[in-house]
Amino acid sequence: MKETPIFEEVFNRLIKLNGFWVQWLIGGLLSFVPIVNVFAFGYLYRMSRAVRTSGSPVLPPWVDWSGLFMDGLRFGAVWLLYWLLPLMLAAGITWLLALMGLGALSNVFYLTAILMSNVLFVSALYRYNTRKDFNDLLNVGLIVRMTWMELPRLVIPSFVVLGAMVWLLPLYGFSFFGGFLILITYTSLRYRSIEQQRTVSK
Repeated sequence: MKETPIFEEVFNRLIKLNGFWVQWLIGGLLSFVPIVNVFAFGYLYRMSRAVRTSGSPVLPPWVDWSGLFMDGLRFGAVWLLYWLLPLMLAAGITWLLALMGLGALSNVFYLTAILMSNVLFVSALYRYNTRKDFNDLLNVGLIVRMTWMELPRLVIPSFVVLGAMVWLLPLYGFSFFGGFLILITYTSLRYRSIEQQRTVSK
């Protein structure tokens, strides 16, 4: 990959990888079933680590299912803290805005919250992957700064992924898995390129 990843190039390389559609089909089907979807989470987690290590889009095989489940729990912990929890807080604020007669504003606010939660989550996941230490997730200020720094580059990919999720909403398992497959790959490459540039400049 180039030093500065471009979303369109990353997307095209990812979907052209051998077995992409099969992996997406498996992950999408698993994502429909509660508890079983932890295996899909585990695959996304492994992919995020593989991309961070290799510096290019990677699709790991579906192997070691017990380990995959544990990786899914790790992924799920980050997802709960930095995706689901912010959205639950945003939903509460949205409800209050609607009660105040600000329905249009509440819709815009919630859409913005979804976009921000996507970016916040993938930033937190990359941060956790640095040392695989849950204590790193407690450094909310650092993760927010990481997100803010890359927001101009990540908001459009996040919007594209959100659009795909909404478009495929009846097939939410496929939209969720595929959306995060793309977003995590691009974000991991973005942060990895920043780390490398800083290492070279030292």
